Amino acid sequence: MQGEFIMKNAIYYFSGTGNSLWIAQKINEKLEDSKLISIPSFIDQAENINGKVIGIICPIYMYNIPHIVVDFIKKIKSVEYLFIVFTGAGQLGSGIKKTFKVFASQGIKLNSLFNIPMPSNYTPYGCPTEDKQKELFAAANEKVEKIIEVVKKRGAFIDSSNSTFFQSYIHPGLLYKMGYARINIMDNSFFSDDKCNGCSICQKVCPVNNITMINNKPKWNNQCQQCYACLQWCPQTAIQSNKKTADIKRYHHPNITVKAIINSSPVE
Repeated sequence: MQGEFIMKNAIYYFSGTGNSLWIAQKINEKLEDSKLISIPSFIDQAENINGKVIGIICPIYMYNIPHIVVDFIKKIKSVEYLFIVFTGAGQLGSGIKKTFKVFASQGIKLNSLFNIPMPSNYTPYGCPTEDKQKELFAAANEKVEKIIEVVKKRGAFIDSSNSTFFQSYIHPGLLYKMGYARINIMDNSFFSDDKCNGCSICQKVCPVNNITMINNKPKWNNQCQQCYACLQWCPQTAIQSNKKTADIKRYHHPNITVKAIINSSPVE
């Protein structure tokens, strides 16, 4: 059932492997009278979203806001103070400009944009070492404190993209632009190998119910968000995105459980 949703202070998050959920939890704990809400589990429940302070915590894919988060933003009708926190691998590229454009197209003012570099969950690029993960987590804790200072004062802040013009608009920017338009069908490369035991964890963690189990094997249905939750949370490491990922170590945030991700996903 859809209707109007009013919340004084709310932190909305989208998280496949736990990075954004971990950051969202920390920010929510430090804000007064704030509620933590999963975008995938909530998006179909409200048509008009209103609030005093709204925070959106999510990764950035190919220098763009994830498609499911764009759909959520279209439901925001009024807000006094709005901020977004990206939890990607570091670079924002042309993502800052694109993000402000998305909000402007809805007639909504984005007050602050923050970036917190986190371990990449894009398996083809490899898994960060544990030392690198600890380094990023420590820096993230410091960044959260700065974010809280800005948000409590309802200040204006825009993080640096950390990208050159060439990176933002030529390479990989141009490649990302083409890829972002076809993210939904990128699951065509996903498959389960012989280690799959039909546990259906992949289906349960999917934020958009994109996976169905057929004869105890997952089938992807071209509504993919490229969050890599299915691949990263598979207890058998049986899900691959190409023939090379079988030998690559998996990553999900060490302080986030698979149950937390399942609870963040929609119920069929």
